[in-house]
Amino acid sequence: MELLAANPQLVKSGFGRLETRLKIISIFTLVVIFSTLKSPLYLAGGTVFLLVLAAIIGVSLSTLLKRFVWLIPFAGIMIILFPFITPGKPLFTLATPFFSATATEAGLIKAGFLALRVLNATLAVSLLVLTTPLQELLHGFQQLKVPGIMVNLIAFTLRYFEVLADEVRRMKLARKARGFQSGSNLLHWHTMKTLGLLLGTLFVRSAERGERIFYAMLARGYRGEVACCGHCTPKLRDWITGLGIVLFGLALKIAEWKGMGQWLS
Repeated sequence: MELLAANPQLVKSGFGRLETRLKIISIFTLVVIFSTLKSPLYLAGGTVFLLVLAAIIGVSLSTLLKRFVWLIPFAGIMIILFPFITPGKPLFTLATPFFSATATEAGLIKAGFLALRVLNATLAVSLLVLTTPLQELLHGFQQLKVPGIMVNLIAFTLRYFEVLADEVRRMKLARKARGFQSGSNLLHWHTMKTLGLLLGTLFVRSAERGERIFYAMLARGYRGEVACCGHCTPKLRDWITGLGIVLFGLALKIAEWKGMGQWLS
C-alpha cells in the first residue's frame, strides 16, 4: 500500500498542485502518444523528459526503482522471452543441459521497444500517483465520467490491500503456531496443499469482510459516489502546464513522422 500512496511533500509541489482532471488527462494522453512511437530514439527522448520532470518535482530515484521492481514478474518476463520467441536473424544461442534457445535481432528490437514503452508508462503513472492523494484521484476520475463501478473498484482495491496483507500475516502466524514447516521448494506436496488452503481461506474471508464493509457503508449513507475533493476549478497555470506536457508528446510524434517521411523518400 505504501507504493500506491501519494507523497505528502510531492503533493505540495508545483506539479502536485495542478488541477486533478487536467493532470490525469495530460499524463494519460502522454502515455498514449508514447505508446504509438516506433523509433527507439524518440521513445528514449520521452524517458529523458519524464526523468527530468520527476527530478523537477522532487521524486527520488529510489522511489521510482521500487515501482519498477513490481513490474519484473509481469513485463519483465515478456521482455526476457521476446528475443527467443520472435523469428528473425539469429544472434546468439543460450544452451543449457535441458534446452537451448536462440535469440534473434528482431526479438531484441521488440524487447527493447516493450521495455521503453513500459518504462515510460510506469514513470508517467508514478508521477501522477505520487503527487495526487487517492481521494482527489478518484474524484478526478469521477468528474471525467469514468464509470462509477470502476472508480469504486479502484478505491476498494487500493484501500484494502493493507487489510488483506494484515489478514495474511495473522494466518501465517496461526499456521506457524500450529507447527507448520514448509518444504524446501514449492513442489513439496504438503507445502503446496497448505498454501492452497491459505489462499482459499483468504478468498472466503475477503468476500465475507467485503460484504460486511459494504453494508456498514450503506448504513452510514454511502450511495456509490466519491466525495468532492474541493479542487475542481482549473487555473491558467494548470492549463499551461497540462498543455505543455501534451505538446511535448505531440512534438516527439511529429518529429518522428517527419523523420520517417524523410527516410522513406
